[in-house]
Amino acid sequence: MTALTRSQILEEQLARIASREPQVRAWSWHDAQQVREQFAALPADTSALPLAGVTVGIKDIFDTYDMPTTYGSAAFANHRPQHDAYAVAKLRAAGALIIGKTVTTEFAHQHAGPTTNPHCIDRTPGGSSSGSAAAVADDMVTMALGSQTGGSTIRPATYCGIVGFKPTHGKVSLEGVGPLSVTMDTIGLMARSMTDIRLLSSVLLEQDARAQAPAKPRVAWYPSPEAPQADPDALRALERARDVLQAAGVQIVDIDLPAKDFLALGQSNRLIMAYDAARSYEVVYRTQAANLGASTVKLIETGLLITDEQFKKELLHVEKCKALFARAMLDVDAVLTLGAPGQAPLKSTGTGMSTFNRAWTTLGVPCLTLPFAKGDAGMPLGVQFVSALNEDSLLLTLGTKFESIFAAHPSV
Repeated sequence: MTALTRSQILEEQLARIASREPQVRAWSWHDAQQVREQFAALPADTSALPLAGVTVGIKDIFDTYDMPTTYGSAAFANHRPQHDAYAVAKLRAAGALIIGKTVTTEFAHQHAGPTTNPHCIDRTPGGSSSGSAAAVADDMVTMALGSQTGGSTIRPATYCGIVGFKPTHGKVSLEGVGPLSVTMDTIGLMARSMTDIRLLSSVLLEQDARAQAPAKPRVAWYPSPEAPQADPDALRALERARDVLQAAGVQIVDIDLPAKDFLALGQSNRLIMAYDAARSYEVVYRTQAANLGASTVKLIETGLLITDEQFKKELLHVEKCKALFARAMLDVDAVLTLGAPGQAPLKSTGTGMSTFNRAWTTLGVPCLTLPFAKGDAGMPLGVQFVSALNEDSLLLTLGTKFESIFAAHPSV
């Protein structure tokens, strides 16, 4: 890509932000002139910079030394960290342009900011990575960082019709990232294509994402024991995705995941999150409760009532399910499952439910959502793929293959 082309793309994106931000409201902080200065500071020879001139939005829980980081909370208004988060520093070192901070729910939980879904401003973009998903979907930025503790990357990516990737827990350091649950928090990556997701992954995961996909991948069909809670159009889309993959030569197989144990993972996710969040933000709660959203206060108060013994019991259940899942995946490349209950709901009802994400996040396994269809109201629907722990490269490779298969069926 030439410098002129990079400059043209940047100016188009800056113009898009200027035009659309009053409706989409994806940004908690953005300074077009600062972005231009970043671009001007790129070296003449960018051949060693894989993200040279590529714009990236940063969820406002990642520290940035040159931009405010509020963690989505009035309690941290105008907070200015002294250092970049690890992931932000990696992006800058690769030549990325940090185009601004994207809106997050408070502490990446539920208290929502103003962001709308760019496909319909009356609907939510999802949470907690609201601004990141909306900015990518609306062509304001090429890539964005989010996070996931329940379903905060996969669900908004699904609602906004983009690609979302949650790596294996711990693959990317969260140094300099405001915590929600130190036990489960994971970085999230968003873009409009698998090509861009893999490029971003190659920088942040520091691994070769070019592995070959199996000639006939084995994909397990697993709508979830909670599938009856999903909307009919989401279930139809999932079934259609299965049929399209099978017609393209993908082997659709069964998987044995005990329903009772895996249903209980959703509760484990909620309890572990509340326990961790309460211990991270108790001081803020004690001193600035008036500056916290009602859902944040409830989360912290709930977490303070959870005992160490209850917390340890849930951790034991998670370890049991990790072993069960690892065993079930020995002969399976990925699981095909729901990424969200359906289309993005009305913004007035909240950011949607993470019902179909919590178990996978709690297990720490890599997850990927691909846009697939439109729902009954014309809003995006996606499908989710999950692989075994540390099989990130395999999942990314499969995602590229499946994206190509889906592209050959544009009528779905």
